Amino acid sequence: MLVRSLCLTPLLVFTLMQPAQDAKAKKDLDALQGVWTMQRLEINGKELGPTKIANTQLVLKGDEYRTRIKDKLQTGFKIKLDPTKEPAHIDMIVSEPGSPDKVYKGIYKLEKDTFTVCRGISPEHERPTQFATWPDTGTFVVTWKREPK
Repeated sequence: MLVRSLCLTPLLVFTLMQPAQDAKAKKDLDALQGVWTMQRLEINGKELGPTKIANTQLVLKGDEYRTRIKDKLQTGFKIKLDPTKEPAHIDMIVSEPGSPDKVYKGIYKLEKDTFTVCRGISPEHERPTQFATWPDTGTFVVTWKREPK
């Protein structure tokens, strides 16, 4: 009986935690909906200037994350959030017919009207642990500011 209880306890804990995790992720996803303007972009330890990022927006609708550069909508990602991690995790998923999904592993923070994402340039990169980049790391940090409605 004790062995049976020990086996079921982790399953019960996981089952009880899952709805709370899903509710937090839905809350963050709901808060991200809308149009955002790029404020800052740093790649491999170098910040791109304002002229390079001008007219770049993020459009978030449902779980679809797409950038718009000079009014041209780019191919996007499906996103999956896990705000229960520290820092919060974001998976950015690219699906192409006939190919396995590519998952870009990142971290994010949402502070009022500012949304920051840090991730590797390719799916092979490990998930970052902080919002910073260094030369030759293949990591970038992008900061978005919510567009007024």
